[in-house]
Amino acid sequence: MIIFNNGKYKSLHAAQAGELERVKSAVENDQDFRPVYHLAAPTGLLNDPNGLIWDGEKYHVFFQWFPFDALHGMKHWKHYTTTDFIHYRQAQDLIPDELFESHGCYSGGALPVGDKIACFYTGNTRRPSDNQRVPFQNLAVFDKAGNLLGKRPLMENSPAGYTEHFRDPKPFFADDGKIRFICGAQRENLSGTAVVFEMNNLDDRPRLLGELAIPAFDNQNVFMWECPDLLKIDDQDLFIWSPQGKTREAHQFQNNYHATYALGRLDGLTFRAEHITELDQGFDFYAPQTFANTANRTILLAWVGLPDVTYPTDKYKWHSMLTLPRELRAESNRLLQRPAKEIYQNLTALESVSLTGETEIPDLDRAYLKFNAENQPFRLNFFSNDRQQTLTLSYDGNLLCIDRSQTDQTDWMEKLGGQRYCEIPNLQQVEIFFDRSVCEIFLNLGEKAMTSRFFIENRKNIVKTDRTLSIAIGHPRVIAVK
Repeated sequence: MIIFNNGKYKSLHAAQAGELERVKSAVENDQDFRPVYHLAAPTGLLNDPNGLIWDGEKYHVFFQWFPFDALHGMKHWKHYTTTDFIHYRQAQDLIPDELFESHGCYSGGALPVGDKIACFYTGNTRRPSDNQRVPFQNLAVFDKAGNLLGKRPLMENSPAGYTEHFRDPKPFFADDGKIRFICGAQRENLSGTAVVFEMNNLDDRPRLLGELAIPAFDNQNVFMWECPDLLKIDDQDLFIWSPQGKTREAHQFQNNYHATYALGRLDGLTFRAEHITELDQGFDFYAPQTFANTANRTILLAWVGLPDVTYPTDKYKWHSMLTLPRELRAESNRLLQRPAKEIYQNLTALESVSLTGETEIPDLDRAYLKFNAENQPFRLNFFSNDRQQTLTLSYDGNLLCIDRSQTDQTDWMEKLGGQRYCEIPNLQQVEIFFDRSVCEIFLNLGEKAMTSRFFIENRKNIVKTDRTLSIAIGHPRVIAVK
């Protein structure tokens, strides 16, 4: 074991006595924005979900984690298990302590192999002579109890034809039972792609099969594909990935980076897409990944955040959270996504409230709201404070808009604009999950989704509406972590 401690490249093994407790104390000073039913890191920065898997008894949830501050430092894999997405237990973390992960354990996925959990991940390293990045693709094996049994490197450096940006292996079983994994990559011509490898078993060395081709996808200006995920859903093939560099548009691909899916048929290494679009059109959604081994369910988690973006909570030494678990299903060559059934099962009894003008709703900032828009325009202002800050949701008969311009924003947030739009010409059901500083919106039973952070200090739990609406209100259970 090597204890890394070089600036921001500092592992948990190098934590000083009382250091994490002091960071935790800073986190607890946040009285306005810390979520209660979304999974967040105990301290520091959270980003990509990793290694999501059902082991036959419980779900394993890993995520990227820098424990010491709200910045992208040395990445670990934080590790929890759960049976219901309400009660979580801590399991053994993946801590960088080998030369093949000297600058962090970057993203990857997991696969059940026998009675073991095989986690594939990228080891971030730097060459001492010139500080050049050298990526490793690594394997860590856990038992079902969540204990790390061992880890080793599978591949050093990128294959010929690709830059050092080669990462995020997501494994899956081929039809013949062999193990495959797909990596996000950047070609030497600086365009993005994904590359597939194959292994006979966990003791084998990976063999390069080739690139995944998606002829229907416009890859212009895209310089990197991150977090690729290739799977089957409802007798179709599904590819989820995060292309970086795609040109921003007025009403879609509105962020600096995006999460995208293609639904269709995989023919060898060519993906014949019937439909390609974004997974979520809010301000803060990236690096989604699905759980392996869930049989008749497809469950997804994503990072409620974006690369490079800072948030007002950074001053409290914590950054970001995971989305609620979402169940995916394919219908008419489209992907529908709604919170997992466990989230609905753990709601308090719904109360019906008629909104007219201004209404106070107790605990609105941790509430679930549902109403029928009846395809009619509306304008809702959520929350208020002495600075007249508010979060606005409006619909004009075609475009839904969430507007956070009248809330606290960092310079990075302001740079990306204060409104996000979603084209939905026949809006009926609207569901909103508020959790202190995050809202997840689901439209028409999962036809569209919008996930966003917002920051209003000392807020009053009030709603203002420009038309009478009948709203059902409930409250998700607070998650428990042991």
